[in-house]
Amino acid sequence: MLPPINTRLVADIDGDFVIYINGMRLNRLRAVHKWLLAGRKIAKMFERLESDPDSGFLGYQPAFMGLRTGAAIQYWRSLEDLRRFARDPEDLHVPAWQWYNDEVDSGGGVGFWAELYVIEDGNYETFFRNVPPIGLGTVADMVPASDQRRRLGLSGTGTPPPEDGDDGRRVS
Repeated sequence: MLPPINTRLVADIDGDFVIYINGMRLNRLRAVHKWLLAGRKIAKMFERLESDPDSGFLGYQPAFMGLRTGAAIQYWRSLEDLRRFARDPEDLHVPAWQWYNDEVDSGGGVGFWAELYVIEDGNYETFFRNVPPIGLGTVADMVPASDQRRRLGLSGTGTPPPEDGDDGRRVS
């Protein structure tokens, strides 16, 4: 585990990018073997994608959502890269979906869900302090917050982040 970074940082990524969140849920205990097998198939997909710098896959963060539900927050360079992977019958995704549709779906023991966000250049805001790189911070450049203005103005008026005093409070 990486140690927390004690400075105020933001994630900086050039251009558009995609956030794809997908997860699975164990609905029936008798399907636990299929749930575990689906998890292994997903892990193999991530291993394959991480080994291919040309895939457009930037990385992922696992998200624990309880004993029966987990998800992966994925970061992609473009929607086209994600579509190429998802639709390639020679890659791991199409056969995994065929397996799910043929052998798992009809019983309803394991469910899947997904959310997809296409983020246009500059239309995001991040903030990191006293945490190791997490989320977008694991796949983007981490830069001092003082080097960037707030992108979306979530801190109020779209002004730069506050200067820090020794105690971490805003200095006027």
